[in-house]
Amino acid sequence: DRQVKELFTEAVADGENQDQFVHSKLKLRCFEIFKSFDEKNQEQLMDTIDELIHADGQVHPAELKFRGELAHLLEEDLEVELLDDEDNRIQVSIGETKKLELAQDNHPFFEQFEHHYSKDPGKLLKQIKADRELLDRVIGLFEDQRARGSGKLTGKKQVQEFSGQDPFLDSHVYIHPAKQNVDYELTVVGDLHGCYSCLKGVLMQSDFFTKVGNYRADPENSTYPILVLLGDYIDRGMFSYQGVLRSVLQVFSTAPEHVYVLRGNHEYYFEHQGKVYGGVKPAEAINTLKPHVPAEVFQHYMKLFDAMPNMLFFDRFLFVHGGIPRDLLLKEKYTDLSSLNEWDIRFQMMWSDPSSADVIPASLQEQSARFPFGRLQSQAFLQRMGCHTLVRGHEKFDEGFKRIYDDENQLLISLFSAGGHDNHDLPRESSYRSVTPKAMTLRLKNGASEITPWLIDYQAFNDPDRNRFFQAEPEIEHRMG
Repeated sequence: DRQVKELFTEAVADGENQDQFVHSKLKLRCFEIFKSFDEKNQEQLMDTIDELIHADGQVHPAELKFRGELAHLLEEDLEVELLDDEDNRIQVSIGETKKLELAQDNHPFFEQFEHHYSKDPGKLLKQIKADRELLDRVIGLFEDQRARGSGKLTGKKQVQEFSGQDPFLDSHVYIHPAKQNVDYELTVVGDLHGCYSCLKGVLMQSDFFTKVGNYRADPENSTYPILVLLGDYIDRGMFSYQGVLRSVLQVFSTAPEHVYVLRGNHEYYFEHQGKVYGGVKPAEAINTLKPHVPAEVFQHYMKLFDAMPNMLFFDRFLFVHGGIPRDLLLKEKYTDLSSLNEWDIRFQMMWSDPSSADVIPASLQEQSARFPFGRLQSQAFLQRMGCHTLVRGHEKFDEGFKRIYDDENQLLISLFSAGGHDNHDLPRESSYRSVTPKAMTLRLKNGASEITPWLIDYQAFNDPDRNRFFQAEPEIEHRMG
């Protein structure tokens, strides 16, 4: 069916076999189905599987192997240690999806950035030079933030220990305690994947620039606006480096105290024998530009991606691209909040996905770089951090905004901000056309919080009068693979 077919279009880590990834996802789905039944019904279901395997009088080795693997998963130890934490009860209300009208049709901020890469080598190098100067400014801002926050996580167990402090970045982890009597408004954006019209729609609908200006002019009587971007700025869509990423970095460099640019799994490059490669397959952004510019350009992007922070703790909310690390890695390496800066922990938090099962066995988590975690595993991780809510991107859901876990102990929301059935930012055959892209607003003051998802008006910015990218055809052809 369509869901299985689309698994073959999902991003996988470099070096990982697509068939192996699909096999692990199908095995996960079988495990989830089994775990939705009690033990007696699980046994009956396994008997039915055995009957089906033998129905044609032949037992295929692949069928026997799959059956054995599933049986092993059901027998594994699934114990998870949870805290009895009354302070961790959810106090978050979620409103109905809204349609926000455009606060402005356009903004002068964008005009200087909305241009295609030129196919003329001389012009292209000038454009790349300007982009690389922007990369250096942003890397410098990250370095300044790190210098002020270095070592602050060491010895700390929960985010509440930073109550009353100013925001800081310790290596790759942001901490932003919510202060009393401050009215915060967070605009949260999921995966954008080269959908520049979606990014522009978010900024124009949320009126972010006006709100930042109001706060700077009169902080005592204004809402504190924050923009949180969950990663995956590049690949898939038509406007990766020159559209989404360039504009995100410009917004951050203009108002770094109001913008959190987090790293997604697509913001991962590696170098081998002097050549830089995308860390996920397919990697359209680097493959499109690679024939036209020197390798050092992508070394520069790799440096930027390595400098990007991975997560934000705002009050008791965790914002991260993927999810939580594997259980085995946590047992091996986690001691306090500073452990979140370990490379392999950060890497796994860019790749994991929530499952409908309560607990995912270790052997199933190990079968793919893009691995699942269960509801109780998520709850235990959030309790350990002192959090109650996780907001993440990474996973394509057609509805754009989805509550994965929602009970008295935790809230987990998945957000996807790329897509649109008629979005000209996407290639014609993109699977993202089935998505209704959404953003969300989080309002928080004195512990009371409200989340409101809303529709992104990408269509307004497919208009050449509002988006200069559509005033001319791209000069460099978009490469799919």
